[in-house]
Amino acid sequence: MKSTAARDGKATKSFADGWVHLVGYYRSILMMLYLVAGLFFLTIAAIQWRQVGESTDAIARERGRELFVLIELTRDWNANHEGVYVPVTEQVQPNPYLIHPRRDQTTSDGRELTMINPFHMARQIAELAEKTSGAHFRITSLKPMRPTNVPDPWEVEALQMFSANKTKERIDYVGEYSFDGKLLPAYRYMAPVYIKPSCVVCHEKLGYKVGDIRGGISVSMPAADLLAARDQERKGLLLVVLASFIVTSALLHLMVNRARRHYLSLQRLASMQEGVIIERTRELKASNTQLQREVTERRQREDELRLADAVFESAAEAIFVTDADNHIVRVNPAFAAITGYAASEVLGKDPSLLKSGRHSAEFFAEMWEFLRSRGHWEGEIWNRHKNGDIRVEWLSISRIGDEQSAGQYLAIFHDISRRKADEELLRHRAHHDALTELPNRSLFYDRLQSTFNQAKRYHRIFALLLVDLDRFKEVNDTLGHTAGDELLVEAARRLTSCVRESDTVARLGGDEFAIILSDMASEDEAEQVARRAVQLLAEPYHLDAGTAGISGSIGIALYPQHGQDSEQLMRNADSAMYVAKTGGRNAYHLFAPLQHAANRQGDLL
Repeated sequence: MKSTAARDGKATKSFADGWVHLVGYYRSILMMLYLVAGLFFLTIAAIQWRQVGESTDAIARERGRELFVLIELTRDWNANHEGVYVPVTEQVQPNPYLIHPRRDQTTSDGRELTMINPFHMARQIAELAEKTSGAHFRITSLKPMRPTNVPDPWEVEALQMFSANKTKERIDYVGEYSFDGKLLPAYRYMAPVYIKPSCVVCHEKLGYKVGDIRGGISVSMPAADLLAARDQERKGLLLVVLASFIVTSALLHLMVNRARRHYLSLQRLASMQEGVIIERTRELKASNTQLQREVTERRQREDELRLADAVFESAAEAIFVTDADNHIVRVNPAFAAITGYAASEVLGKDPSLLKSGRHSAEFFAEMWEFLRSRGHWEGEIWNRHKNGDIRVEWLSISRIGDEQSAGQYLAIFHDISRRKADEELLRHRAHHDALTELPNRSLFYDRLQSTFNQAKRYHRIFALLLVDLDRFKEVNDTLGHTAGDELLVEAARRLTSCVRESDTVARLGGDEFAIILSDMASEDEAEQVARRAVQLLAEPYHLDAGTAGISGSIGIALYPQHGQDSEQLMRNADSAMYVAKTGGRNAYHLFAPLQHAANRQGDLL
């Protein structure tokens, strides 16, 4: 009993001593708690202050990105439609910076149309967006064609960063930016514009290829509203943090005060034990949940692997996988069907065994550089079948894993040789005469307009010759249509022999032909070609059905003397041909504005 009482007395005395000691340090503890609370809320205020600024920047970035995407989608839509044609008006004039063979067109009813290219249309949409959003848009490039597209220093720096692959977009806050002459704070956003497959038609001549950065679109947005909202939010944040500090300090004061008066070690111990039990129970529950999740994820991965393996084996496209040393480690059955090589013949070997020899070392160097930087490459490639045949294939290569890992590569390809041949045949048939293989009327008019545009742009001269075969109907009537077709083929050959490869000989229909002599050094060249053509056409035709004799009447019109557009040249050349025909045939005639004036005519009768 005495020992128990003594032990209890010692415990009571120890508790009392500890309590007195706690009371003695009460103010120091309280001041320390105030200091910790102050540092804590000051840290929170600093973090939230920075986050508000980052949130404001993010909002500005998102605004700029949305406006950029609007302009970019407009450009893509236009490019995918290969430009759009609009009527020529006082407000809409032909784009002098657009180099395109079909920039200007004339409808059948005489209405003049001009092509709006992707960048031109994007610029017009940007001007409309400026009126509604208040933002300022600029389409710039390090190689601008328009003087107005020259980038300012900020845009030059952004374009250089894009070209060096340092960033995909840029957003900056500037203290002063001119909006219609007013200097206002602004956020400036810029993203690059890439050359896409549909853009190559116009930009390939400038040295660009698919994937190159053509320039960028910058969006400058007034920042006053965002800055006002940011400042207002920061003021509210400071008030909340200050109020939280005051409330927390008061609570700490109350807690310490109550702890001083009601210091019960046994209750604290019980509370701690209960907390430990709750924490252990929560951890055990979380561990079980995590284990169930891992089991489910493992099953899903196994199912995905089985599905991927089934797709790999049953795919119609050839698929192979290479290791980090570029050695083939796996192929699917379609690989053997397309290349002729069995799996045992290619495993462990370099895919270069499929090379056709048609691609240069630079081609493969660029392909691997693109793969290393982008992780993916696709395009047409010529490969050699095991039997030696050369076939064109569409190849897609993707890196497996991230840039830091050793990584493997997955390649998928299929044979497109027949499709390419069919496409080429269809293109040829659509633009060439089925009998003579000469350009047809459609292709002729395209080349005439292109020659006209080039001559007008570079101040050159060219000639248009319209040829009509004399007495061709007699051949059809006497020897038959088969003989007539044979004669047309020979006439086409003779006309083609009179001109250079850069010139055009076309069959317009029936016994009508046309010749375009582009980029002539002198006007006499047209008469020399016409004289030679008349002479050749008049020579006998030795056909399967017998010998036939015809002649040719040719009308000549020169640009720019005899017409300022392609239609006028056609009319004048036709008029000159009519004069040659009515004057006795087997002759050529150079168009003269006054037909009763002295005519320059060559007659070989």
